Amino acid sequence: MADNQFTPTSAQMNDAEAMAFAVDRILSGYFFIEIVKVLEIRGEAPDLVVDVLPLVARKDQAGAIIPGSTVYDLPVFRFQRGTSAIIMNPQPGDIGMIAVCDRDTSLVRANRKESAAGSNRRHSKSDAIYLGGLLNAIPNQVIEFADGSINIRTPNPVNINCSSANITAPEGVTLTTPVVHVTGSIIAGGDITDNSGSQGASLKSLRDSYDEHKHVINGVQTGGSAVTSGVTDKPT
Repeated sequence: MADNQFTPTSAQMNDAEAMAFAVDRILSGYFFIEIVKVLEIRGEAPDLVVDVLPLVARKDQAGAIIPGSTVYDLPVFRFQRGTSAIIMNPQPGDIGMIAVCDRDTSLVRANRKESAAGSNRRHSKSDAIYLGGLLNAIPNQVIEFADGSINIRTPNPVNINCSSANITAPEGVTLTTPVVHVTGSIIAGGDITDNSGSQGASLKSLRDSYDEHKHVINGVQTGGSAVTSGVTDKPT
């Protein structure tokens, strides 16, 4: 109804048409959901905001497109609970969607607690929230929840920082890579422990034990004499 170019007169309308026209005129000033393009990003969470341009243009009485206006300082939705979050900030040029709150949210945004509406405005784009991308290019970095697997793909490094990591894989772990580096930390060198459930020796301790070991050489002299070898000349 918002694009209806018919302007009814009292002679042309019955009561139902008049009511529908009045409701349409009232609702035409309210906004609910819009497709937008991101123009600029500013700040850091929790104060990250975007400026956006609505992409569905309105038309005037003659059917000509009315250029859209930039909507400034919209907060960005993020999947988060407590201090845990999935961070995927928008970029200029992204196409996404905004949800327009029904009342003025300015005081809630400023106070971050229950607050009265900042004004009497209703369904204003100033109170919208940027929800994320759609209609964009095919990504080259993905976390995909596919049928039967979870796939992570990127042409860039994957960095994981944590206090400890545990992998339970009853069917095994396969590494397809030319080399694995275990670098350790600034406190201690990296190491690997094999069969850690039944023994505590690391590969380094086993290697050092081999490199430093000596063994008796029998039969080098007549009788029961023996000598002890030196350490290996080819350390492992």
